[in-house]
Amino acid sequence: MEADLQNDPKFDYYVQVMEDVYRFVMCSMDNYSAVHDYGTGEILNMVEIHTLSMIANNPGLRVTDVAKMWNRTLGAASKNVNKLCGKGYVEKKKLPGNDKAVHLYPTEAGRQLAALHREYDRKHIADLLQYLFARHSEEELLTYHRVLCSSIEYTLQDRAAEDKL
Repeated sequence: MEADLQNDPKFDYYVQVMEDVYRFVMCSMDNYSAVHDYGTGEILNMVEIHTLSMIANNPGLRVTDVAKMWNRTLGAASKNVNKLCGKGYVEKKKLPGNDKAVHLYPTEAGRQLAALHREYDRKHIADLLQYLFARHSEEELLTYHRVLCSSIEYTLQDRAAEDKL
């Protein structure tokens, strides 16, 4: 099947389409590493603020949960959580009777910052949706979402297969 697709007269066009997807990913990665002040005077990158939001929305998570939700290593998740603890936005607590499992909770400052971030995201998402709906139908956007989810699924499967080698 793979050889058949490569012989398809439209294959080079599909390759160009995928190049645009990769360009989108690169733009997104640049945006993801950018830092921002969400209204507190504190500068955080998007990994930090989204990790904080995840913890604020799911108090009691463990670092392993954060790693799984972000598809990151335990070390990377731990580093991000420790940064947030150091900035006073997250605290670690052990539950009574279990000295092993450490659970994560937002501090009051963390809850406030997560709320400011939610407002920031909602405004930017509304702006993006307004832009997209001016150019595309809801059906097109839902198709795009399904294609994106399939691409994520493929990428995760491909990465898992490579990790087994």
